[in-house]
Amino acid sequence: MLKKTIAVACAAAVLAGWGVPMAQAASRATSAVSDVKLSWTGWVGWVRITWSETTPSANTISFERDGVAPVQLGTRTTDGANELWVTTSKLAPTDDPADVGRIIVTDSDGGTARSVDFDRYIRTAPSPTLSFTPENGVKWSIPADTSVDTTAGDPLDAGSSRTTYYLELRLNEPPNYLLNCRRVYLNSTYPGALSGVIDKYWSNKPFSITMLSLNAWESARIGGSAEVGGTGLTLTAPAATAHGKPFVLTGRLNDRGIFQTASPPVCQERELGPVANELVVLQARNSGTSPWYVVGTTRSAPTGQYSFSMMNAGTREYRVVVPNTTRAGILSFGGTTASKVVKATTQVVSAKFIAPVLTYGKRPQAYLWVAPGGSQKAALQFRNPNGTWQGLTYKTLYAGRGIATFPWSRRGATPFRWYVPASTTSTGLRVEPVYSGIFTLTVR
Repeated sequence: MLKKTIAVACAAAVLAGWGVPMAQAASRATSAVSDVKLSWTGWVGWVRITWSETTPSANTISFERDGVAPVQLGTRTTDGANELWVTTSKLAPTDDPADVGRIIVTDSDGGTARSVDFDRYIRTAPSPTLSFTPENGVKWSIPADTSVDTTAGDPLDAGSSRTTYYLELRLNEPPNYLLNCRRVYLNSTYPGALSGVIDKYWSNKPFSITMLSLNAWESARIGGSAEVGGTGLTLTAPAATAHGKPFVLTGRLNDRGIFQTASPPVCQERELGPVANELVVLQARNSGTSPWYVVGTTRSAPTGQYSFSMMNAGTREYRVVVPNTTRAGILSFGGTTASKVVKATTQVVSAKFIAPVLTYGKRPQAYLWVAPGGSQKAALQFRNPNGTWQGLTYKTLYAGRGIATFPWSRRGATPFRWYVPASTTSTGLRVEPVYSGIFTLTVR
């Protein structure tokens, strides 16, 4: 460097004027290295080391810690700059605030100078405490850092004065191509924040959480971890049953979690076993656009099975909901099954002829009784000689009952049936249309 070249030239001129041989003068010179200073470079992860010396000299720069052998960081030649940049990784960042170090600069004559002691502190974040938010997100929080700065005011303190915490989520979902975990990094709300919320976008999916710390000393210090589980749900329902008749809804609950392996990294969502004694909520709605309402609750059996015994009061759409919960200390998302429509068909209590056998010329009387009882307009049909069903007459029922009297001039046995159209119950539920069973009229 220019300053060292000039210094050497001036020293040579002075010594030559005194008549002192150059080699002899150099042997008696001392560099008097001093004033070792530390600062951040402005580039992330780099520390600047500078020093002064009265006479240019080659230098060795080392990092020393209490109870640990010094580590050489670099060297400078006689004409080199009195400055060295080192990465923070060479200064051994630590989560022990009492682990302090210093920089030692040594000259070619063995003279040394030391910097002030400094820490390289970055907190290892503990495992987070988790809870559900009302919006179905997951709130995480960690306690405040209670460590004590043992080198308060050292020139590198700004590097550890503010630590940012962020999370790595690992999930089993695309893009993972069956081999790699999907890794999602979520920042805290602001630097130094001790809590944050994992958005509801990730709800109902098991995932693992790893806490990471970031400050000037280290960009991704791995800390504590936590797991969030999920719930596997099934629901089985009949497609339709007669109005007023019982039916059963059944299903099963399974605990789900993330299984991880390191090589190759795999995050596989797995079924962990049945969930016993879990609250199961049955909901229903009257149409595809109406709101859901609670029909009943139950608890799952040790096998994870659950069931609801119902009376079919009308066509409804059903689903099962399991609330978010904590199982064995692990936060677990609940879940909602796909919905199932169970139709209520009109129940034909009786469909017959008052007199199923008549002599020619008599007028038949076809009887119908259905539930729910209403004023349905039922259609009486017969099967013609071509084998197809043909409409004959209508009868508006009263309280679900009615008799249709009609002329009939065909001899022999003829199959008949009723068609009962859809209706609506007093509670607004739809009851689906139905054909009665076949009943026969014989004319002799």
